[in-house]
Amino acid sequence: MSKPFTYALLLAAMLGLAACEKTPEDKMESAKESASEAMESLGDAAKDTGEAIEQKTDQVLGTEPTTGEKIQDAADDAADAIQDAGDEAKDAIDGQ
Repeated sequence: MSKPFTYALLLAAMLGLAACEKTPEDKMESAKESASEAMESLGDAAKDTGEAIEQKTDQVLGTEPTTGEKIQDAADDAADAIQDAGDEAKDAIDGQ
């Protein structure tokens, strides 16, 4: 009686451990997401650097934008961000 119980317990433990292990597909998906996030961070950093250079150039040349231009730029940036988020959501849905 103890032998079948031991086998059942061993089988349950193996199944439990197998369920916790990531599959190669899960590992690839995780790596793809990490790479995507890294590229997005690089893009954000490059954009921020470009904006800082543009702002410094405007300060040096005395051609700083007016408040209205700043508001328009902020609205344009928000619209771009919303469009990008929509595109990413569409791509995620299409990918599945």
